[in-house]
Amino acid sequence: MRSGLLITLTGLFVILLIDIITYLFFRKSIKRYKFVKFCFWSITALTFIAIIALNIIMPKLNGPEIYPPIEVLLGIISIFYAPKIFLVLFKIISSIISIFTKVGAIVVNYISFSLSILLLFAMIYGFTLGRYDYVINTTNIELPNLPSSFKNFKIVQLSDLHLGSVGTNYPGIAKLVEMTNAQNPDLILFTGDMINNFASEMDNWIEVLSKLKAKYGKYAITGNHDYGDYSRWESLVDKRKNMRQYYKNMKSAGFIMLNNTNTILSVGTDSIYLAGVENWGKPPFPQYGKLDKAIEGCDKFTILMSHDPSQWKAQIIGKNLPLTLSGHTHAMQMGIKLWDWEWSPAKYIYPEYDGLYKKNNQYLYVSRGQGYIGIPGRIGLRPELTVLILK
Repeated sequence: MRSGLLITLTGLFVILLIDIITYLFFRKSIKRYKFVKFCFWSITALTFIAIIALNIIMPKLNGPEIYPPIEVLLGIISIFYAPKIFLVLFKIISSIISIFTKVGAIVVNYISFSLSILLLFAMIYGFTLGRYDYVINTTNIELPNLPSSFKNFKIVQLSDLHLGSVGTNYPGIAKLVEMTNAQNPDLILFTGDMINNFASEMDNWIEVLSKLKAKYGKYAITGNHDYGDYSRWESLVDKRKNMRQYYKNMKSAGFIMLNNTNTILSVGTDSIYLAGVENWGKPPFPQYGKLDKAIEGCDKFTILMSHDPSQWKAQIIGKNLPLTLSGHTHAMQMGIKLWDWEWSPAKYIYPEYDGLYKKNNQYLYVSRGQGYIGIPGRIGLRPELTVLILK
């Protein structure tokens, strides 16, 4: 409770600070029109009221219905305040530059204004249609020890759907199923975080997800959100009941769960192992994963599913695991990609946060996933449908 109050007070302080600094920098323009000044401070007041109301209501709610309205509110607040932060930072830079050259300061001001407008529109799009504007990323992976029958074997990786965030009237899941099936995959692998906390988040989507088809089946692992660790439970019994229901829902949707276990996939006369480890992340994320147990008996080519890419360097490198598939990062649901160049703030937390990575003869593919949590969408980096072709 104290931590929640501290977060709320910190949020209120940051918002007030941003608005005061913005007003001081642009007060001439704001004060020129009374209506603009009224709107400016009205937004501040409404944001304060919304955050305080959220802090009062949140402790009284404990179910999947809490996620969509909270994320919409966070989205609206970020739409108003992210461009302001951008403008303030560039205004500080232009003020420093103006000491040396007035022309340079004017150029910076024009650039900051243009980029702020661009950011505003990118956020509005990312929180609406951009939520399910999936990009198909196809990657060929050269694996020297791959059995010949698995040449051109096609895997579609899905990850981080976070169904609690999308509510019940969301066109993105049906679209994802259609796009996935259009790839004619040999195998569909889901690398965790189907839900935010509650098994009931799947209720509306089991029938839709059951339409996902792959020649050699659909397999899944748990992510950190699938255990219900981010909610308050009346008792441990209720939490365990939620977990059991989650497994039932995944089975109803056609997924085979690999909970620190493995299975054999056979194509023609060849076979490989598919292993799945439960969530293992660096603190504060849970470490339910038992890697040694998951790969026990895997004496030939093995593909591993591990939700959190942190495990790759911590435990997987050096073992006979040529290919690992992960998710978890979402690429922080924001970033910029221009041709082969990409930037996201996720890179400062996860060195491996998006795409294909290689160390020695081991590969890791990190999908930025298809869903969202926190802010209601994606900014810049589109949600990804991952297609991996083994060579």
